[in-house]
Amino acid sequence: MSFNSSKTESPKCPIHAMQKICSSKLRKSTVAIVGILTVAGLSASQFLPAWADKTVARALVDPELEIALSNHFKKRFFNLIEATDDQQNKLSSILTKQLEEARPLRAQIKEDLLDLSDLMADESSTDEVIKKKVSEIKELREQIQDKRLNSILSARAILTADQKRIVSQRMKGFLTGNPRLGR
Repeated sequence: MSFNSSKTESPKCPIHAMQKICSSKLRKSTVAIVGILTVAGLSASQFLPAWADKTVARALVDPELEIALSNHFKKRFFNLIEATDDQQNKLSSILTKQLEEARPLRAQIKEDLLDLSDLMADESSTDEVIKKKVSEIKELREQIQDKRLNSILSARAILTADQKRIVSQRMKGFLTGNPRLGR
């Protein structure tokens, strides 16, 4: 028993259906062009991250999200230490200042990390150039750490002895992974 596609009005096999559509409605050149464009489109989509503009990377955090996270942290911290209104105002000022000072440094770190990624992929980049870029990133991170330490010391001067003890216990719990130490 042989299958004759010319006698069948609507073939049940999907392959024969496509053959019929391609042979009757589309020319071979059209099918080839569509196939090439499909392959090119799928291939190009794999390289989009490499084409990403560095200005996109500069938007490190959505400003609204940054404010929301900052407010959430402050609220939890103030509740933890049972801060007075005066302490809340002083601590908010310190935290806001630290956030503002660190923002451009964090953006620069992100941009430098993108540059480092490009350097790692570039065959002509020397080890010395890569090491120099890593050193620049380390220096920026140290600047952020120094600013963070200054903020912590400023905040520490505002806290009472009991509040310092509460913060110390919470830090121990966080650092050790034992939440019972933090309570």
